[in-house]
Amino acid sequence: MKNTEKRERRAAQIAKKNERIKEQASELIMQSDTRMLIDGRPYELVKNYRDGFQTEKLQERFSHVLTKYDYIVGDWGYDQLRLRGFYRHGSKWGTPMQSIDLLDDYLTEYCNFGCAYFVLHNLDVQVPRAPRHRHRRGNPSRRSGIPHSNKQQPSKGYAIHRREKATSSSRRNNSRPGNGRRHFTIQQKKHKQG
Repeated sequence: MKNTEKRERRAAQIAKKNERIKEQASELIMQSDTRMLIDGRPYELVKNYRDGFQTEKLQERFSHVLTKYDYIVGDWGYDQLRLRGFYRHGSKWGTPMQSIDLLDDYLTEYCNFGCAYFVLHNLDVQVPRAPRHRHRRGNPSRRSGIPHSNKQQPSKGYAIHRREKATSSSRRNNSRPGNGRRHFTIQQKKHKQG
């Protein structure tokens, strides 16, 4: 009785997961044997080794993050499609290991021997924006564009104390607990008279 309930519950979970995957799937329209549109962007199938290209699985696995790459490689391992992006030769984006020239190295190092794979060429690359540098929150002058000055700001009822540079001897003393003072007291041994 319990095993059948578990099987039914598992089947319901799988069906629900498949529905979510179909909802999130990309739209893939084949224009010819080698040309296609994925979410409205043109791609060309450059290589299809051992029939690795399957439109249904590509629709499920494709992510818009891959639109910044010049080439997308899909390889199969354990009945799972893995997609990885590569840049064209001489591109200023990415690391040298992400160049399409090193595709053979990627296939021998990271893929199962003799696995089916395909290579898509992105005909409309979405160039990533240059990263924006974040400023620290603690310095309001940088956020507002006002140049930072060393003058004291008007106080709000409390004094501002500036830390002085420590000399070499005071640094040595400050390294111990209690600013150079011992954190324990030495008591003299009392001698018995007698």
